[in-house]
Amino acid sequence: MPEELRIAASKVFWAESKSAEKQFLSASLAKAKKLREVTVRKSPIERLANWTATTPTLPDLILDDLLKIYLLREHRAVIISFLELLNIPHADGMIEESFDLATLPTEQVQKAAQSLLESADRTGAVLYLKYLVSQGGPWAAIEEVLPAEE
Repeated sequence: MPEELRIAASKVFWAESKSAEKQFLSASLAKAKKLREVTVRKSPIERLANWTATTPTLPDLILDDLLKIYLLREHRAVIISFLELLNIPHADGMIEESFDLATLPTEQVQKAAQSLLESADRTGAVLYLKYLVSQGGPWAAIEEVLPAEE
């Protein structure tokens, strides 16, 4: 992910995440930057966002949350479009828990991904589809339709 997107995602995370998620990230940043945790907690959001975006050793759980929160905030329309292309029941972009992702045919997932790549928000589409590929399961098949250069 380009640095400007990492910083934007980090700002969204620090502005909108729950306290427990912020505490976990504060502890991770303090360890990675060799700072006291209280120093991290008292830092302004701008500094926290820059530290978060430039720290390569953050736990996968944090990186996953950071990207998910950013996508839901900045590219929700892309998510909703994709879910509707697949007729997946959702509440404003969040898949209903009762839906069984295993029922999705690979061809249908790939076709929907290809359609999404042709949308006006190509950057958001590529980012969202890469996020889905990282989640595995039925989304792994999307990798075959993602352009190699992006």
